[in-house]
Amino acid sequence: MRMKLMIRKQGGSVMHRVGFFVVVAVMLTAPTATAEWRHYVVDSVTENLLPRVRMQGRVPHIAFYSDAGLEYAVWDSAGWVRETVDITTSNHNGNPSLVFDRDGHPHIAWFRGTPWYARWDGSTWLTEEIDSDSSGDYISMVLDDAGIPRVAYSKRRGMFGFMLKFAERDSQGWHPALLDSVGGADCVLAIDTLGRFCISHCQSWSSGALFFTAQTESGWVKETVVPDNASQSKMVLDESGNPHISYFGSRGDDGDLCYAERVGGAWRTDIVDPGPPGCKRGWDNWIARDRSGTYHISYHAHNEGQLRYARGTYGNWQSEFVNSVGGWNVGSSIDLDELDRPVIAYVHEDQAFRLYLSAAYDLTGIEDTADGGRMKAELPLPTIVRGVLRLPVSPFTMHTSLFDMTGRQVMALHPGANDVRMLAPGVYFIREAVSGEWSAVSVRKVIIQR
Repeated sequence: MRMKLMIRKQGGSVMHRVGFFVVVAVMLTAPTATAEWRHYVVDSVTENLLPRVRMQGRVPHIAFYSDAGLEYAVWDSAGWVRETVDITTSNHNGNPSLVFDRDGHPHIAWFRGTPWYARWDGSTWLTEEIDSDSSGDYISMVLDDAGIPRVAYSKRRGMFGFMLKFAERDSQGWHPALLDSVGGADCVLAIDTLGRFCISHCQSWSSGALFFTAQTESGWVKETVVPDNASQSKMVLDESGNPHISYFGSRGDDGDLCYAERVGGAWRTDIVDPGPPGCKRGWDNWIARDRSGTYHISYHAHNEGQLRYARGTYGNWQSEFVNSVGGWNVGSSIDLDELDRPVIAYVHEDQAFRLYLSAAYDLTGIEDTADGGRMKAELPLPTIVRGVLRLPVSPFTMHTSLFDMTGRQVMALHPGANDVRMLAPGVYFIREAVSGEWSAVSVRKVIIQR
């Protein structure tokens, strides 16, 4: 169960700047990954939960819950900028929903005892309640071509069951309605190329049927995708509006990351990554689709304490280890940048619920413009140094050293200015690590010149 109690903190909206820090995990006992994943600490100040990452070009934006409320983080040239959108806290099972309008401004739907909606108007967050009914723990939002939001969300029914609700907004406000009395857990709302809405949703947060409900000319039509043993589903549409769903398929004490797609009006399912005996793979999954039609899935291997990643298509999947994490409350989500490279946001339970972003590329290489709400991110450390090597101030306890080409440590470094005039010109390497975590390091090259 993903529920975690959040404790309300006093105070208003706060903007935080988190210093730049990246680690490349070196796990001696972990499976070998096929990609070099870079791990960025987004927030280590609060206890965090259930992040949703979305990309604007090459810039990651993350909406997430913490013990300070609903928060929003974006990468810029100095690292992560974090803002508290709403200080109200609650219990949570589902991620907040994050989308962007045509101007690049973020819109968030989230749960704070009831479903709420926030949008950034270019200078401040504007918030409003969607439904006064106690509902919305699982919530998903889309914007239509005119920028009008629609939201699908859950209403609890007993201990394990949920109902599905749907709300749309017009000039008079929000108009919520009950859509289905059975199955509202892990709901994902999408809009197809014809402007019709569709929703994937589960009977229970634990295990049960997986459904797909679509808007038609005659009303909403519900289909059963998987009749039982399914939960924790996510959905994406292809260019023709066909649904593709990732989900966790339970097998008693075991479980698999599974996939379903509708082809020619019929559903077919596939096992993406089977759990070893006594293990569950597929919790906290999220799915994205690239322009070539390949699907990318982030997910949690609960018993193994792993964040994992899979890519492929029906019948042809590759999976790999991304990072070691705790056994619970990972809450991963995935998105792709403008070059179709994956990034994954998640929480590391074994590190006091730190919020991480793992990327299959180096974020410090981002060159973006600050237009339309998109932040610019540049290389925070110099690649060519003359006289003084300046390091950014970090909120973490860092061990930073400079090594020469032979691997010999030539000096210890500290935040701020470091005098390197006594060193011979040449190639050197900066090595960083968090105190007590020497298995998590970053190494970067600098060239010292006269």
